[in-house]
Amino acid sequence: MTQMPPLPRRRAFGCGVASAAVAVVGILPTAIVFVLAGTADPNYGWLVFLTLPLAVLFGGIALILGVIGLVFARADGGGYAWPVVGAVLGVLALLPAAAFLWGG
Repeated sequence: MTQMPPLPRRRAFGCGVASAAVAVVGILPTAIVFVLAGTADPNYGWLVFLTLPLAVLFGGIALILGVIGLVFARADGGGYAWPVVGAVLGVLALLPAAAFLWGG
């Protein structure tokens, strides 16, 4: 009788994909506002005050999910790609707010 090999765990993959999706939801509105303010009309710039809190919220959640995915990937011996992508995108979502707060 042959035994089936154990199925790989998908916790790291799930956390990584969720982290990347949440980060994109945080980055997209801010990027749209920057593009509109830079090309169409500078009066769209005030919308940054509405999108930056969303970017901070979703970026922080994405960063936490990415770190959790990295922990799961380490524990399960799985792939690190999606958790790293999610964590990097989470940090990327936090950068405009950090630049705004530090006067950059």
